[in-house]
Amino acid sequence: MKSTQIFAYGLFAIIIALFISNMLEVRFIQDDTYTSLRYVKNYLEGKGLVFNEGERVEGYTNFLWIMILSGIEFLNHNLKLALDLEKTAQLLSIIFSICVLILTYFLSKLINGKSESESVLARIIYEMKNLLPVFLLAFSTPMVYWGVSAMETNLFVSLVLLSIIFYINGDKDKPNLTFVAVSVLNSLLRPEGLIFFALIIFHKILFNYLEWKGREEKNSISKMLDNITRKEILFFLIPLSAYVIFRSVYYGYLLPNTFYAKTEFTFQFLQRGINYFYDFARSYLLYGFVLILPVILFQNKNTNREFALLFGITILWIVIVILIGGDVLPIHRFFLPIMPLIMILFVKAVVEIIEIIFSQKKVILQSVLIIVFILLSLLSYLNYGKQKNEMMNKRSYEAGLVKKMKIYAEWVNEKSKSMSTNKSKNITVAMSTIGAFSFYSTAKVIDLVGLTDEYIAHNPKEVYGINDELPVLWKERHYNSEYVLSQKPDYIIFPAGAKPSAFAECAVFVQNEFQKNYYTQLIYSEELRQLLPIFTRRESPIETEACDVKFIKYYINAYNDLLNMISSGNKNNLQMILHDCDFIIQFCPSRKSDALTIKGLAFYHAGRTSEAEQYLTKAVELDSTNSIARVYLKDIYVKLGRINEAGKLLTQIKKYSPDALPYFE
Repeated sequence: MKSTQIFAYGLFAIIIALFISNMLEVRFIQDDTYTSLRYVKNYLEGKGLVFNEGERVEGYTNFLWIMILSGIEFLNHNLKLALDLEKTAQLLSIIFSICVLILTYFLSKLINGKSESESVLARIIYEMKNLLPVFLLAFSTPMVYWGVSAMETNLFVSLVLLSIIFYINGDKDKPNLTFVAVSVLNSLLRPEGLIFFALIIFHKILFNYLEWKGREEKNSISKMLDNITRKEILFFLIPLSAYVIFRSVYYGYLLPNTFYAKTEFTFQFLQRGINYFYDFARSYLLYGFVLILPVILFQNKNTNREFALLFGITILWIVIVILIGGDVLPIHRFFLPIMPLIMILFVKAVVEIIEIIFSQKKVILQSVLIIVFILLSLLSYLNYGKQKNEMMNKRSYEAGLVKKMKIYAEWVNEKSKSMSTNKSKNITVAMSTIGAFSFYSTAKVIDLVGLTDEYIAHNPKEVYGINDELPVLWKERHYNSEYVLSQKPDYIIFPAGAKPSAFAECAVFVQNEFQKNYYTQLIYSEELRQLLPIFTRRESPIETEACDVKFIKYYINAYNDLLNMISSGNKNNLQMILHDCDFIIQFCPSRKSDALTIKGLAFYHAGRTSEAEQYLTKAVELDSTNSIARVYLKDIYVKLGRINEAGKLLTQIKKYSPDALPYFE
């Protein structure tokens, strides 16, 4: 083995080691992962490829990933390997992330061609040129975050890169079956795999046309779709058609349920897509400079075909992502498939510009290249540090969400056991973040945003005026709150606690039927050492007046300002909270108890106990089920030494929130 190869592989090993270290520092599992794991669990338990038993709904977009995990779990069970399904998914995610780096290196070598120089220094520079895109990827938060998320994301990126490599290396005189096979697997893994196959085939057809046109041959248009290309398309479509037939027969629809639940082509989605790309360009592309610079590569006609492939896929994919409104999940997941291509093109363009400038000065050229490589690596490292805080915040939120939903699931499972004498009773829970809860729970889960619910996905029903009032925007805007409430779920869970955040949650919260039939129960988590709210169905409905939906904006604002005041200790938010609460009462008098509770909490955390007691007392007088107000009022009584009154409140809390009592012990 040559010394330059030892250098390259040694440097590559260091990059991978640093990348693994970055991932282990972030280590978490994305809540969405657990939705796939629930399908795996139900499939292996003989319930079918379903989310809820008895409901055939394709609420996933990663069929191949589910099959891979199902196969491993099947072997695990039969061979008694004692593998944990969650950790297995995460380990596979990490392995395929390393594969992305390896494939990026080989694609870079393929694009850059072989080194013709025998000089050791020249060959080292050549290897550095191939390894720099790998380093830029290894120190990017999308690669690190999604690499350890236990999702299929980086398997998809690996297959995209592999399909490009096989396509470039393919024999032009016969069908490229390896390229087709990888593209089929990629399309079974994610629906977007079909798009990448189409983009590559379009590239082939275009250059076939240009080649025949350059020869001034007749019928160049007909020859661009030659017999070999037609066979490749046919070989691709046969297994994909079989899968579509399976989907149509088993689930009843040509497309996944998630497509009907999420897809929307509106100006608002376009605006979201533009903002999504802008944030990506600002974070990783130097506001687009990294993307524009490779245009210079088209001056070299000998390599136009390969550069056009990578650049064309990159630009067209960006356009597609913008048109669909970006991604609901954080850290630029949708741009990860093209990040290796961008990095390879950018490094290639930088090298070519430097070679043009210093073409007559070999020693200076080599020195400048080494310095630029080091500077770009340093810039990437510093940018990773800059973006890392946001990534860790998202990671903390996601890890906290999974932990919280697992606690809810365990509590619901205990409730289900206590109802075991009633064989006909199955607990039903409605929520918007269904992943971890659904995996750990045995309950039937109604997905408020319709990703795993056929009726909501195909029959969305907007609450008039609500979109104009919400201060937050989720990408999932399809919901049907009337349908959800008609299903009479035993519990409704919001990830943000007592306040809604998603459109679907707000739509449920503003319904008069919701206020009639649900109250806020508190449960205590020993693990989190805090009380968690869960909306619980009443034994019998109460009479309430319908509200103007305008109240929801002020309700969310008041809660957000309260949480900000608690976390920051900034008491300046007090007046804003009181102002918003007055508007809650104005637009929704039947929620006066809730508004007074928020006021009482605001005064309590502002250190004004007297006013807090006053508002909390009024709140509990208006609503006998108001456990939140009673908990805070109890704390005030204890501080004031009014133990008997505090004891009476405990008795009242026990009636509606019996599992909150460990908190007081």
